[in-house]
Amino acid sequence: MGYKYYEIILNWLIEPLKKPLFYTSPIGGFEAVFGVTVMAGFLVSLPIFIYQAIKFVEPVSTKTKLGGKKIFLYLLISLFLATTGILVSYYIVFPASLSFLNRFGSNQLESLISTKDYFSFVSKYLLGFAVLFQLPLVIYLASLFTPITPKLLWLKFKYVFALSFLIAAILTPTPDLVNQTIMATPIIALYLLTILILYIKKLIVKEY
Repeated sequence: MGYKYYEIILNWLIEPLKKPLFYTSPIGGFEAVFGVTVMAGFLVSLPIFIYQAIKFVEPVSTKTKLGGKKIFLYLLISLFLATTGILVSYYIVFPASLSFLNRFGSNQLESLISTKDYFSFVSKYLLGFAVLFQLPLVIYLASLFTPITPKLLWLKFKYVFALSFLIAAILTPTPDLVNQTIMATPIIALYLLTILILYIKKLIVKEY
């Protein structure tokens, strides 16, 4: 299925670049097609992996605070957050990063981007944001097993602020401050969103 639609997927991936890609080895074209096909196959089969993961932990999950049925909900939320992270990265963060980097080009400096370099570049953004957007769910699940209050998270905000830039420096393909800020901002926003979610949860628990 991935191979059948690889041209559509490939066009979607390189659309933000606004220019064609090149390969510099005889197998470069094959590597590009193979990489797109594997990525598409993984995304299509992801619901099956989630289902198998649910069935694997189901016998023991009913004895924990997650619960046999709740774990299915959490996995769906995780999939939703990952998808949201990919879309935010593709439509907002990635174009902004490319726009910033393109400013360094000129008539004397023209880019000749290879398929290998581009897919390495774009995958760091897409997969990085898919993982980073799991932050609210991870903290929420941790709060089920250990006392984590909105006040405690707020007191740790200054450390998260600094850590977010450290993570961004590791994940961003370029060392410039602009791209680090572009990637660090969603981490900070997600952390603040988590504080809000836990605060709302605390109010609901008090009411009941």
